[in-house]
Amino acid sequence: MKPKTVKISETSYVRDINSKAILNTNRNALENYKIAKKRKEAEINDINNMKIEISELKVMIQQLLGKQNG
Repeated sequence: MKPKTVKISETSYVRDINSKAILNTNRNALENYKIAKKRKEAEINDINNMKIEISELKVMIQQLLGKQNG
């Protein structure tokens, strides 16, 4: 059963008659949002991986300096 909706004038929104919810019917905007969200998550993962690698490099440098001094 398809929900009954009414178009809201001069917008891309519709109102669901049963729940009174306002819904966005712009599929392109939804797809663009999903793509942007995936990109942002990938950027965050890259940054977190770089942080881990930098920490590992710091430990290696400290070990090398410790061997030279000791």
